[in-house]
Formats: sequence, structure tokens, C-alpha cells
Amino acid sequence: MCAPDEWPSHARRNRALLEDEADGQKKKKGRGVLKGVKASIKRFANGSAKLDISFSETLGGTVRMNYRSFKDDVVVIMKRKLPLIGVRRWSDIHPTVHELIVADMIDRWNLEDTQGMEEKVLKIAMERYRGWRATLSSTYKAYKTDEAILANVPEDLQLEEWEWMIDYFAMMQNFRLSLSSLFVYCVFG
Repeated sequence: MCAPDEWPSHARRNRALLEDEADGQKKKKGRGVLKGVKASIKRFANGSAKLDISFSETLGGTVRMNYRSFKDDVVVIMKRKLPLIGVRRWSDIHPTVHELIVADMIDRWNLEDTQGMEEKVLKIAMERYRGWRATLSSTYKAYKTDEAILANVPEDLQLEEWEWMIDYFAMMQNFRLSLSSLFVYCVFG
């Protein structure tokens, strides 16, 4: 594992294995990754009614009341629907999965079923998907050995997904090293 000052800022630490460096005692585990609870509470308080959401006219993003809960809900649905295994980039995801995400958001929120609204929801999902994969990449880079990487499965992944992501990140790292070696060879001969 990296030293605390070398740890990537957005890498996920395995809370069950964290130890307090000061006195060697294990820290309290906590609840882990938790998303979508506020939206569920608000929905329950409204009698399971759909929640309202507003989008900016100029920028297109969510604004005003419920904007954070909406994004958290997109993350919850995205993680349930979108695969990690076999997906190298957002464009590799089948369009029917995109449609399922939009349909679930329409069921939960007061959204119009229009092309523009679908694009806004998918833009948020794409940004969050990229962020999720970036966090997984930082978590991968935080550990020095393959055994340590494999032993520290992120809380929101299955072992098979983490194994596939490890192989993917290793392949990308080797590819980048090959490119940098080729660049040095081409420039400096």
C-alpha cells in the first residue's frame, strides 16, 4: 500500500482494513458507500410520489431543490444497470442500457419523456460513470503488489468485476509505458 502522503486523493480505502497510524488501533468501519438515501427519504415522506427537479436553461445541469438527490439517484441506477466487465469506454455500453437508465429516472422523478431530457440524464450518468472508473483506477494505483490490489476489493464491486478492472488497468498502464518508450526512442533516437 502507498504511504499516506502518496495515496491518490480520490482512491477508495478499504475501511475494514484501515488502521490508525498513531496508535495502531482499527478505525470504526462506518457505513461504507451510501448513495440515494436522501431521495428515498424524500420520496417516502411524499407518499412515494415522484420528486421534482429543475434543469438550468443555459447550462442544462440540475439546479434548485433536489439537485444533489437527483445526481445521487442517477449514480445508484447507473451502478445497478451499467456493466464494468467488457466495457472500455462509455460508447461501448449498449443503447438499451441507456434507455433503461432513463426509464428508471422517469419513473422516480417528474421528468418529461423527451429526447432533450434523455440526453441530460445520460450526460450526468456518463460523467458519473467516468468518475467511478477514475476512482477505481486510483484505488488500483494505490497498492504496490498484485496481491494487495486483489485483497482490497472496493465495497461497491463484486470480485469478478474487480479482477476484470485490475486486468484492464494493468493493460492500460503497459500500453502507456510502451507509448512513452516509443516516444523517447523516436525523439532521442
